Amino acid sequence: MKHTKDEVSRRLEQLKQVIEDVMPVNKLLGMKIEKLEEGSAEVCVPFQDIFVGDFRRGLWHGGILASIADSTGGLVALSLAFEQDQVNTVDMRIDYLHGAAQGEAVYGVAELIKSGKRIILADVKLFQKHQEDPVAVARCAYSILRK
Repeated sequence: MKHTKDEVSRRLEQLKQVIEDVMPVNKLLGMKIEKLEEGSAEVCVPFQDIFVGDFRRGLWHGGILASIADSTGGLVALSLAFEQDQVNTVDMRIDYLHGAAQGEAVYGVAELIKSGKRIILADVKLFQKHQEDPVAVARCAYSILRK
């Protein structure tokens, strides 16, 4: 079933509002969506003191980074879903490349790899100042049950 550009735009704007203002974990993270299109997403999570995992070196906790990766990849899957569809994370593999420094925001960029009948794959890159120097990369898989 094809949808008009206006329908897609309206759906993505509603999704942005729900992700930022309603979803509890994203509210806790302070996640802001900088860009959302069908099949791609960009987010920013400002630093908070509670995100420190390695207090001696002043680095973000890896679990917080994994949550950002999952949420950013999930946005890609949700960008292809409609209100009645169900989307769930089924797998995520993350590689931590170097520490994320406290005091600096973390940005996430996700791109669609494959959208199948039941599974959506997205790649996510997390970085701080420069996209060319990622702190982590993840491959995320989401199930989609279309109604």
